[in-house]
Amino acid sequence: MKIFIDKKIPYSDHFFDLLNLDLEKFTDSSFEIEKLDEPSIVIVRSTFKTHERNIPSCVRYLCSVSTGEDHIDKESLEQKNIKYGFSTGANAIAVQEYFFSCLSKLILNNKFDPRNEKILIIGAGSIGGGIKKVLDHFGFKSDTFDPFRSSSLKSLDNLSAYKLITLHVPYTTNVEHPTRNLVDANFLSKLCKDTVLINTSRGGVVSEKDFLHSKDILIISDVFENEPDISPKYCEKNEYFTPHIAGHSQFCRYAMTKMAFYNVVNFLNIEVEEPQSILDNKEESFSIETQNDFKKFLFPVSLILKTYDFTLDNFEPNLFKEIRDDYNNRIGFSQVSIKGCIDSKFKKSLEILGFKVI
Repeated sequence: MKIFIDKKIPYSDHFFDLLNLDLEKFTDSSFEIEKLDEPSIVIVRSTFKTHERNIPSCVRYLCSVSTGEDHIDKESLEQKNIKYGFSTGANAIAVQEYFFSCLSKLILNNKFDPRNEKILIIGAGSIGGGIKKVLDHFGFKSDTFDPFRSSSLKSLDNLSAYKLITLHVPYTTNVEHPTRNLVDANFLSKLCKDTVLINTSRGGVVSEKDFLHSKDILIISDVFENEPDISPKYCEKNEYFTPHIAGHSQFCRYAMTKMAFYNVVNFLNIEVEEPQSILDNKEESFSIETQNDFKKFLFPVSLILKTYDFTLDNFEPNLFKEIRDDYNNRIGFSQVSIKGCIDSKFKKSLEILGFKVI
């Protein structure tokens, strides 16, 4: 059995060298999976789409180091009895941290009032549900909407009640509650002036065409239609935009590759010893600034932005693929140890965000 793996998948050598199998790396834009002619396992990223490709039956297992699944034609693989897997949920923590970075910046820029304004979370799965748990702990006013899960709203009729709306849904079309163009002209017309939208879900959930004609609505986008050939005009309408990296902290990229590794291990029905983590870690002191942030904003905004400031990932639209492919330096909250915090209330709040307190 030979393993073909995308060369841009981080930590791949750290894990897959343990299998002692023939390993060949490829570039997703030039990889011709159709030409494989030997029993193979293929490991891809979300940038590699299998729709309209004739995947040969010699591919025994197709594994994507991604949480999204819309780039894989599962029906076609099932017809050929080709097994497949994903790193489902492995990046949830990083996307939550991206949202909290956005929230911190909005609070500091006086574009969200944590004491009086409300947040709507659309999608109450592992990401949205995790965000809701943290917001509840800090006393933020928030609701969730999800037709498939327990949530506080049954409809999206009263969108004007929310200053901040964050999207955490898959991209779906021919289903009971499709998310394609969920945020369309009708949706936008229900929002109040200066409402902030954050889209870290999938391009196409927001209708870019409709948003171009909207006024007085702020949007922060991490995902886009037609990636990697994204619209510069749509980017210009964004308050901030980042190159589909919300889920790409070191911690979560490591976790995604680790999950893919164990997907392959389980497929091969073998046992391996888990390698020791090679992630970076750093220490920060619990400062007066952080204490003051808790009192003034209810939230450690300065500490969060010192750990990860999403605005530093703003980019030129023509560099989308280049930046995303090489993005792997962002520290996750769990990689940061906070020392000198003796107040049990502050300690609990930092820990629920994911920081280690020592």
